[in-house]
Amino acid sequence: MTATADTLLQPTSLDEVQAHVHAALESGEALAVQGAGSKRDYGRAVQAARTLSLAALRGVVDYQPHELILVARPGTPLAELEATLAEAGQALAFEPPHWSPEATLGGVIACNLSGPRRFKAGAVRDHLLGFQCVTGTGEVVRGGGRVVKNVTGYDLPKLMCGSFGTLAVLTEVVLKVLPRAETERTVLFAGLGDDDAVAKLVAASRTQHEPSGLAHLPAGAGIPAVAAAAGNGGALTALRVEGPEPSVRARSERLAEGGAAGILEAEESRVFWAAVRELEPLALGAKERLWRFSVAPTAGPALGRKLAELHGTQRIYDWGGALLWAVVPARHKPAALHKLAREAGGQAQIVRLGPECPRDEPAFTELTPALLQLNANLKRAFDPQRILNPGRMYPDL
Repeated sequence: MTATADTLLQPTSLDEVQAHVHAALESGEALAVQGAGSKRDYGRAVQAARTLSLAALRGVVDYQPHELILVARPGTPLAELEATLAEAGQALAFEPPHWSPEATLGGVIACNLSGPRRFKAGAVRDHLLGFQCVTGTGEVVRGGGRVVKNVTGYDLPKLMCGSFGTLAVLTEVVLKVLPRAETERTVLFAGLGDDDAVAKLVAASRTQHEPSGLAHLPAGAGIPAVAAAAGNGGALTALRVEGPEPSVRARSERLAEGGAAGILEAEESRVFWAAVRELEPLALGAKERLWRFSVAPTAGPALGRKLAELHGTQRIYDWGGALLWAVVPARHKPAALHKLAREAGGQAQIVRLGPECPRDEPAFTELTPALLQLNANLKRAFDPQRILNPGRMYPDL
């Protein structure tokens, strides 16, 4: 989230990015760093007179399908990148959410966003091989490389994932891509309560059937494409398998044993998981916040019940129950929600805000003193004058 800025800076090259950072250093004025701005509500407000938008720093620099390597600039639209990969029969394995037609590759990396396949294929940080950036000192730095195995030093690419632009301005990224699955099917179970549903998802994750999608939509969180299977807005539990057609058919039929409500074939399955990935069942009101809770799957249902008591909270369980999305009225203070997350052994983040929500509430669960010190040390190393997205994650970082 960015405070109103007087100036919008739109660099188209590494040199221009570096020049803007040097100018900010000289003036002592902070920069609000963003892509196209589609995820500006994810995090705290940044007080800055100038916004550094990377939306114009776009395009694929190098793509070698036979090597499963792609190099692109951060402002590259996610939809454009996925279309390029699809032409070669490949995809981003971590299935990133868009949340907006303007979503960019750099925004996904900065916010560390991974979709329903994350529990099986890994997170975005597991597929970012290297990067080029400009630090808060104006220095150009490269981390990682253009090969799958790189042991030249610290794993800096992982550090960039989820840093929300507070450490450096990305100017180029190197990604590992993978072949697209030949086909997919999704097994649906209807009417399960949260506890039984998550238990089924956890059990399925431990089988040899290798599901690549495990989600539960409680009653009321329906998806129009499969409304009939849910029975007038009833609860729906979904298990996806992907791969060669004969294998997918055999595995899905085994998972369907025990009273499945139906099976979605390839295209229907893709529509369903796109809706889950984009959080389409969750409607955000003017005075509501969208929260993201990361917990152990076994702790998810209990947390979900507590959230449901907060004015009938809408929610979705993903990643086999380890990820819980919830819409919560703004009258419930963030401190109370962060406390619920800690009590469940996890953490919480405010992802999206209704237009009438306060803009300065704590967005991330409070860090332990040790982690706060570690993050402060990193901020000093990369951005000692705090000119890059100061306060985006925590007030003093």
